[in-house]
Amino acid sequence: MKFRTQVSTIVLAVVFLLPVSVFAQTVVVDYENLLSDEQLTTYQSMSQSQIQRFLESKQGYLGNYFVLLPDTGERVAASELIFRAAQNHHINPQFLLTLLQKEQSLVEEKTPKLTQLDWATGYGCFDNQPCNERWRGFHKQINSAAEQFRYYFEHITEYFFQPGKATTIDGQVITPKNIATAALYNYTPHLHGNSLFKTLWDTYFMSLLPDGTIVQVPGDPGVWLIQDGVRRAFTSELALVSRYDPELIVPIAQADLDGLPRGIDIEFAAYSLLEGDQTGNIYLLTRDTKRLISSPDVFRTLGFNPEEVEVVSDGQLARIEDARPITISDAYPVGTLLKDKVTNEVYYVESGRKYAVVDLAIMLVNYPDQKPVVVDSAALRKYASGFPVVFRDGTLVKGANSEVYVISNGRKRHITSEDAFNAIGYKWKNIVATSDKALSLHPLGDPIVIN
Repeated sequence: MKFRTQVSTIVLAVVFLLPVSVFAQTVVVDYENLLSDEQLTTYQSMSQSQIQRFLESKQGYLGNYFVLLPDTGERVAASELIFRAAQNHHINPQFLLTLLQKEQSLVEEKTPKLTQLDWATGYGCFDNQPCNERWRGFHKQINSAAEQFRYYFEHITEYFFQPGKATTIDGQVITPKNIATAALYNYTPHLHGNSLFKTLWDTYFMSLLPDGTIVQVPGDPGVWLIQDGVRRAFTSELALVSRYDPELIVPIAQADLDGLPRGIDIEFAAYSLLEGDQTGNIYLLTRDTKRLISSPDVFRTLGFNPEEVEVVSDGQLARIEDARPITISDAYPVGTLLKDKVTNEVYYVESGRKYAVVDLAIMLVNYPDQKPVVVDSAALRKYASGFPVVFRDGTLVKGANSEVYVISNGRKRHITSEDAFNAIGYKWKNIVATSDKALSLHPLGDPIVIN
């Protein structure tokens, strides 16, 4: 995507464009990351009525399909059976809906054959073999598929395809990056079937919005982070502004927001000090993880302020992923910018390690309120070197050739047209001009294409 852009300073006012649906897209399949674990297991993503409305919106047979359960004689809607299976086995109902379409086209099929209904999710059916009669029936198919994927999730090491294990599938070496992707290959050990699943999943339930996008429904006070295919609510202004600039918020239609599973809320400001109400353990919260401060001596020696410690429930802490504990050797545990007074090179130093900041634009985006402290070269040499700092997720960037990218999960995703740019609701003034050297730090991710 090439166009003329202007880079301007960041302001706090948020101006909304009219939101448009950003669900239609061209899918580029990452065969090693078909689905996140959270997307597979977010079982409360849809209510029974939402499932029913979804089926009706597709105008297929299941929107008005009822099953007479043989054991109880109960007459139950297809949407209710899907909802029950999702709740009973803690599997995302959106996943089950996608599976129904992938296996037997039942979400959109208007006049299915009885065999399509009887083998709705393909459970008990294997290549070049007759299906196992034990699992015949729509209700059995739905429940068994949900139960199977829950078992995969909890016992994936019992199966051939596993996260981190390289395996050749249809002539291509695939290394699943997570349990959900490995589970899909155990269920369907072919690229074509899983490519179809991914295409359907993205078409039905994913938007153009990349990970790291912050969104808000116009007129609604709630602000959300899109991450790993789910929406995470910022529950306070500090939780938001300590991580993202509010100017980067893009508008989203309510229906699109509702279509994304809800993830864990973001409750506390980045770099808060949090103490468990029962354990008494004190943690430093980073942007996405928590780090246990290993002892009271470490707390005092590294200069943490006891007046800044906030007591929270251990349940709240348990929802935040753990990272490496903070020990006495962790210089600058909250991070700082240091500048070599001889070479003028800038580094971000955190927990005894330095990370090169190769472009002024990265420093201004990632650390807008920090000014580098000038130090001797010798002071910097005592820190081990890590990988250079990359742009924060959600940043819009362009290099010398004027192609515009958005950074998502550390990768640069090419925004291929102005239609795609405008459909998401990005603002032209938020595009950051940077060097090709800085851009090269980010691997190329999937392009963003709108149909």
